[in-house]
Amino acid sequence: MRIANTGGAPVTVTSVALDSPGFEAAPETGRVVELGPGNRIDVEAEYGTVRCDTRPEPAYAVIGVTGQGASPVRVPLATPYDVLGRIHDGDCAAEELARAVPVTLIPAATPPEPAAPLPAQLLVSRGTASGDVRVDEIGGSVLYALRGALPATMRADEDRLSIDITIDAARCDPHALAESKKPFVFPLWIAVGSSAPEYSRIPVSEENRRILTNYLTTTCDARR
Repeated sequence: MRIANTGGAPVTVTSVALDSPGFEAAPETGRVVELGPGNRIDVEAEYGTVRCDTRPEPAYAVIGVTGQGASPVRVPLATPYDVLGRIHDGDCAAEELARAVPVTLIPAATPPEPAAPLPAQLLVSRGTASGDVRVDEIGGSVLYALRGALPATMRADEDRLSIDITIDAARCDPHALAESKKPFVFPLWIAVGSSAPEYSRIPVSEENRRILTNYLTTTCDARR
């Protein structure tokens, strides 16, 4: 979000949050900064799980400010180029693709040695999709790098496909570890039939998040 002080006095911003009917509420982003008159700042704000039965507009920015008894300020959120709408539509398309082609991440409990990548499998199942299903590409996050032998295809007469992948620590520096907002958002591109590859995400369960967090801690310690 870009926040601008259009008034005549300094304002101290303490947090920002998105308020949109198209997304579940997400935790506010804490950011303490003083904005002088005419100054502006860009602040990254999280958004929650998409609500595909509701459009994302009208959307608002909820801005925390300092001052005795000050309440958060709720102002209309301008979205040039329909950025929020495109995020909403992309997340809904990803949810639909996840129903057509469910994907399960199965990581090993520990790596073969402390500084080595973590072996894992992607189990691709047939949901509502028909025809060939091709997994074209996977991606990682700021903290994790994912690699695998791709593309890989589940033929029309098959119901499951297992893909061997590895999960590695992408960054171990304290800044990345402290500031990463979405460490477990792993992109996935899948083509169904003759369609072009579409974006989805690899689901990461709470148990898998624990495994990956422990892996990152152990591996980063071993590499220092």
